[in-house]
Amino acid sequence: MMQRSGVLSVQLLVFSLSITPITLLLKRYDGGKSVSRWLLAKRKYFGLAAAAYAAIHTLFYLRFISWDLELAWLEALDWPFGTGWIAMVAFLILAIFSNGWGVSLLGKAWKPVQRGSYIIAVASLAHWFLLDFFIDDVLVWIVVLGFAKTLHVAFRIYPLFSKR
Repeated sequence: MMQRSGVLSVQLLVFSLSITPITLLLKRYDGGKSVSRWLLAKRKYFGLAAAAYAAIHTLFYLRFISWDLELAWLEALDWPFGTGWIAMVAFLILAIFSNGWGVSLLGKAWKPVQRGSYIIAVASLAHWFLLDFFIDDVLVWIVVLGFAKTLHVAFRIYPLFSKR
């Protein structure tokens, strides 16, 4: 369950980060506008689900090491586990402030906090890559995120590309 919860967390995170490019593509088609609106309205919930599964993953890890917090601290200083802890702390910060109260409290500072989700994605994918002996699964999600972000940038840089 520890691995499954971590993988599901990364998959939900990559999906939530891919929603904007997906909607930019869907808006070009007649039936895609309603799907785009639905995806954009639910994007936060996909991100929060990713954070919840990351928390569950962390709890399984702590149970796996018999709640030895000293061992968790020592392992956090090593790259494979440290990247996971960086992602988890960033996830917590993002999840705490991703409600109406948090967004209004932060004001214009919310956008940089929200962009921290890309740091979470990189740290999560690095954590998975460094700990998994079979890297083909993580490489698929790295490519998906890279493609989605490239598409997103292409739509922003080339406005003619984004128009029908």
